[in-house]
Amino acid sequence: MTDRPETSFDDDDFMAAEYVLGLATGDDLTAVRERVRHDGAFAQRVAGWQERLVRLTDDIDPVAPPKRVRKAILAEIFPKVRVPLSQRLWIWQGLTVAALALAAFLAMPFVRPTPPAPGPQVYATHMVGDVDDLEVLAVYDPAVGDLALRRLAGAAPADRVLELWAILPDQQPISLGVLPADETARVRLPLALASEVGRITLAISDEPQGGAPQGAPTGDIRAVGAISEL
Repeated sequence: MTDRPETSFDDDDFMAAEYVLGLATGDDLTAVRERVRHDGAFAQRVAGWQERLVRLTDDIDPVAPPKRVRKAILAEIFPKVRVPLSQRLWIWQGLTVAALALAAFLAMPFVRPTPPAPGPQVYATHMVGDVDDLEVLAVYDPAVGDLALRRLAGAAPADRVLELWAILPDQQPISLGVLPADETARVRLPLALASEVGRITLAISDEPQGGAPQGAPTGDIRAVGAISEL
C-alpha cells in the first residue's frame, strides 16, 4: 500500500472544497449539507473555501460599463424611483444579486475602449440555506455605512431569534447582533469590518432569546452568503 502524501489539508478541508466546487453528489452532498447546518466550525471552512476560490478571479481586470449603460440598467430595475441605492433594496421584488450581475455581464459588449471612471462601489449578497426557507438580501453602501437587510422568506423558529454574523477568512465569526422580527433591518458595520467588506461572508444562526450566550454561534446555520461587489 502506498502511503498518502503529506498535505496541509485534512478530510474536512477536502469535503468543504468539493462542496464549494459542486463536486459533492448523492449521500456525500447530503452529509455536507447537514454539517453546514449543524457544525459552525465546518461552515466556516466552507466559507473559507468560497473566499479562496473567489480570489481566482483577482487577476481579471474589472471593466466598468459606460454611464449610459449603467443608467439604462438602473432605469430598468428601479423605474421612476429616486432614493439612495441602499434603500432601493426594499423595492427589489424578485430580483436577486445574480440577476443584477447578469445584467452587467450582458452590457459588456458595449464597453468603450477607454471606459469612464467607475461609480461608487456597492456590495451585496443573497443569503440562503438548507435548513428551511430563510432567504435574506443584504446590501452595503460604503457611502451610507449601514448594512441594509430584507428578509424575503422564512422566520426564526419558535422561542428562538436570528443572529447575524460576519466571517472573515481564518477568523472566528463576529456577531453583528440579533435581527428584529421585522422584514427589514439596518446594521452598522464596525470600521474594521467595513474596510474588509469585500472579503466578508455573512451567516445567520438561530439562537436562544437574547442571542448567542458565549459570543459564538450555537444554533443551526440557517442562511449564508459571501458579500461581493456589484
